[in-house]
Amino acid sequence: MDSPSVIIILRIIHLVAGAFWVGGALVTAYFVLPTVKASGPVGGQFAGALMARTHLPEWLTWAGVVSVLSGLLLYWDLYAGLPWAGFEPQVVIGIGGLLAIISLALGFIVSAPTAARMGAVGKAIQTQGTPPTPTQIAERDKLLARLTNAAMVNAALIVITLVCMAIGRYAGA
Repeated sequence: MDSPSVIIILRIIHLVAGAFWVGGALVTAYFVLPTVKASGPVGGQFAGALMARTHLPEWLTWAGVVSVLSGLLLYWDLYAGLPWAGFEPQVVIGIGGLLAIISLALGFIVSAPTAARMGAVGKAIQTQGTPPTPTQIAERDKLLARLTNAAMVNAALIVITLVCMAIGRYAGA
C-alpha cells in the first residue's frame, strides 16, 4: 500500500470503528449491565429488549471486526518483516493487536451467543403476556451474569489494547 490516501482512509476506519467498539464496550460493561442487574426484573426486561431490538452486541462485534481488519492491514503495511524484539513500536502495537483479536474472539464465542439467547428469552417473556416464570427468571439471571463477566474481561482487554496503540509509536524512542 504505497498510497498515502489508502493509509489515511484505513486509519480513519480503524479509529472510528475502534472508538465505537471501545466506548460501547466500556458503557456496556460498567454502566448498562450493572444497572440492569441492580434493577431486578425490570432490568432484565430492559436488557432483553435492548439485545433484541437494538442488536447492540452485533454492532459492537462488527465494529471490532472492522477495527481489527483495518488494524491488521495498517500493521502489515508499517511493520511487516520487522523483528519482534525489545520495547519497539511493532512489539507494543502487535501486543495490542493480539489482545484486540482475543477480545473479538471472546465477543464471538461468549458475548454474542449469550446476548442472542438473552434477547430470545426477553422476547419470549414479552410475548407470553404473563409475568416471567421462575425458570425464565433463573435463565435470564444466569445469562446476565455470564454477559457481565464477559463484558468486563472484554472491556479490560480492549482498554489495554487502546493503551498499547496510544503509546506504541513512542516505544523504543
